[in-house]
Amino acid sequence: MTTTTTSTKAQISRLKSLPSDKPIIVLNLFAFNDKAQYKPEDPEYGTPKANVTGREALQSYFEAGSKITRKLGVKTIISAEVDQVMVGRENVQWDMTVTLFFPSRQAFINMISNPEFQKASRHRKAALSNHYNIHINGENFEM
Repeated sequence: MTTTTTSTKAQISRLKSLPSDKPIIVLNLFAFNDKAQYKPEDPEYGTPKANVTGREALQSYFEAGSKITRKLGVKTIISAEVDQVMVGRENVQWDMTVTLFFPSRQAFINMISNPEFQKASRHRKAALSNHYNIHINGENFEM
């Protein structure tokens, strides 16, 4: 099974090529590491702060990221535990889903370009063994 926690250059290029003023819904599927996997360049590495679960590391990411997303007008649609994969590959297990509404694709670009958000992303990378981030046309969506 292929796993990933970061975007490819092609995915970023595609993101930037799409209309920036259109709203999007972002579906996140998260699979946690049992223990957070901080890297040597992370301030937490080798300290007691690194001795947390993946779920706890993702909570640190949410706390830091929410300060930025709130200013961009991002709304949480749902944040919940995944019960099971009903249709799809059974060897892909997801622990949690978070679905967000972005008022524009540009708001998403602004979020991922924000230096504070980029700094906080270390918690997401340490937290997860796998992450899908799927963008959905949000033009006809009503909150």
